[in-house]
Amino acid sequence: MSPNLTKHRQRGSAKTVVEALRRFRRVLITAHIRPDGDAVGSSIAIARMLKANGWEPTVALSPLGMGPPKFLLDYATCVAPTNVKARDYDCALLLDCGGPDRLPDPLRDAVAKLPTCVIDHHATSKPYGIARWVVPDASSTGELVYRFAARWKWEIDLPTAEALWVALVTDTGRFAYSCTHPSTLRAAADLLARGVDSSAINDRLYLYASEGAVLLKRKAYDSLTTWFRGRVALISLTARDFRRAGVAKSEIEDAIDIPRSIPTAQICLFFYETKDKPGITRLSIRTRNETPAFTAASIAEHFGGGGHLRAAGCDLHAKPKAAIETVKAYLATLFADDQP
Repeated sequence: MSPNLTKHRQRGSAKTVVEALRRFRRVLITAHIRPDGDAVGSSIAIARMLKANGWEPTVALSPLGMGPPKFLLDYATCVAPTNVKARDYDCALLLDCGGPDRLPDPLRDAVAKLPTCVIDHHATSKPYGIARWVVPDASSTGELVYRFAARWKWEIDLPTAEALWVALVTDTGRFAYSCTHPSTLRAAADLLARGVDSSAINDRLYLYASEGAVLLKRKAYDSLTTWFRGRVALISLTARDFRRAGVAKSEIEDAIDIPRSIPTAQICLFFYETKDKPGITRLSIRTRNETPAFTAASIAEHFGGGGHLRAAGCDLHAKPKAAIETVKAYLATLFADDQP
């Protein structure tokens, strides 16, 4: 039986995680599939700090389709998930990962054989691991890693600060999302004081784009549609669109802001079929703060996904056109008083 299954959902504490880690030396660090800036930044930052404090950490993340945060992989020892063998590690540390089902496929068997610690901030995080620290209200896992370091007075050098900065700015929408708290800005101020060049990182993450990415965004704009008297806004892209543009989804992460720009939209959706998984439609979901009747997480969970309260996602085993109709039918139950 896996050493990681627990009977009850527990949020745990930072103390239980560090006490568990102290029992081990060789730590496998990884994050959720299709790692974003928070997943990558958190993993790299804690790997650097663990190494500085006597552990032997290795980060397992695939650089394929990672996008702008990929530059952080130069800051720590990294391996491809396909090269991971459980026997080479004493334990695993999952960052920004809501459960073992959110791991890259090549890592699932290895992690299941290892005692696992979890640091996460997803509202739908599953009860997993021998020690866990889950804070759904936190802006990002990067902020939790920052608090983790502050708790034990671990040094944060410049590369580590840059990794944490990427984690914070990407998951807070450059400090514009409602998950941004005073503690988030205090952490950001401290990272800036350590020498982070926020302008250079901002350009790298948000400004520079290939011609293909720009043209693909234009295609996304052309697909913009609203339902239910403007209460739902959506865009969609097919695998063919991605192939023609020659780009990965990670190069247009901010495409979800297109439907979010519609002020009446309470639910904002981005349906996309990537060129590496044709026939499976990925759905990114955002909801407004003023919609207590439902959340992005509850909509995603209905389709077997999960995430944060206002930002979540799921996979639908259908081509985009069919997936869109399936989701529309479900949302009609939420907006029964409106006509599409």
